[in-house]
Amino acid sequence: MRFNHLSVGILTAAASSLPLSAQARSLGPFVSLTSAFVGKHNNDAGTSTSITEAATALTEDIPSGGDSGPLSQAADLSAADAPLISDIEMLSNMLAEVVKRENPTVYDLYTRFRKHGMDRAANPDDFKSFEEMKKLAHDVSPVDNLGVMKTFSIALNLVNAAEVHHRMRLVRMAETGASHLIGPLPNVEDSVRGTMEVLLDQENVDPDKIFDKLTTQKCEIVLTAHPTEVNRKTMLLKYRKISELLAHLERSDLHPFERAEALNNLRAIIAAIWGSDEIRRVKPTVQKEAAGGNAVIESVLWDAVPSYLRKLDAQCRVTLGKKLPVDCAPIKFASWIGGDRDGNPNCTPEVTLEVVTHQRLRAAKMFLHDVSIVQMISVC
Repeated sequence: MRFNHLSVGILTAAASSLPLSAQARSLGPFVSLTSAFVGKHNNDAGTSTSITEAATALTEDIPSGGDSGPLSQAADLSAADAPLISDIEMLSNMLAEVVKRENPTVYDLYTRFRKHGMDRAANPDDFKSFEEMKKLAHDVSPVDNLGVMKTFSIALNLVNAAEVHHRMRLVRMAETGASHLIGPLPNVEDSVRGTMEVLLDQENVDPDKIFDKLTTQKCEIVLTAHPTEVNRKTMLLKYRKISELLAHLERSDLHPFERAEALNNLRAIIAAIWGSDEIRRVKPTVQKEAAGGNAVIESVLWDAVPSYLRKLDAQCRVTLGKKLPVDCAPIKFASWIGGDRDGNPNCTPEVTLEVVTHQRLRAAKMFLHDVSIVQMISVC
């Protein structure tokens, strides 16, 4: 069975979007961002620039990803991005090993598409590789087509996981190399710390005024269920775990056995992703949508928000000379899940009551867990 032009276009587009271009892989020896940052932003007398200038410079040195797109597809990768390319190649090789073991035919097609895509990325003006991709895609069977596109989808998700870790790596490296920039919050211009520094140094705003605005503003984040969100919660958690393992592998005191164990865990997660269906095939009920929203709070926000507020409190002490009030809660959360009245016939008053009751129960259990930990510490 031959495929239509849409399938050919999807396969060739997927292959062309791979970040492992010849240009990316031809980076010179790794030069740490630390030395580049310090050397660039110190004057002839050896004294550092002002905090504001350093913050702006740090923002320039650390790609934001904005209009330029993903770091792995940036036109000019610096030597500081060499660890990112190394992580991507390691994850891609692990995926290739799984696919080769499970489906040699798909593996062969994937590697051929990947090679053509890399050749095209290295020389976009040469259409020979693109024509080869079109010819190859034209004769792929439906079953193999599904396997190849799934492999490319996983490969690109692994790139995203590596980039999540790499962005934090760049921030840490830059701040470590410039000791005067180390602080509770990242010293980048579009952060709370960077904003405070700019207001103080450039606009001469009174610190008390900044503190008052910071403690009185309210940010309410509303959780909602998106019917178009087909990614399964377990898959998102797997990719998050991959980013965490990449960070774990960078520890300088890592024992060889611990490193081997972490690599095996990476292989196991990638194998599990390959063997799983990445999307939901059945529309979730309102109760399941609410459970998904609760999972976001329990697995991420419950710990991340208090951690951020502790850092914000420490930053206020350092920069503004004041600590946050105990009752300061600039970030609040709400949820539309189970309570919307936009025509969903499944969202009835009874369902809303069930969802809200379950949410209160989960919150009480999490508070009880935290209180139990405090009691345990006080007893010990």
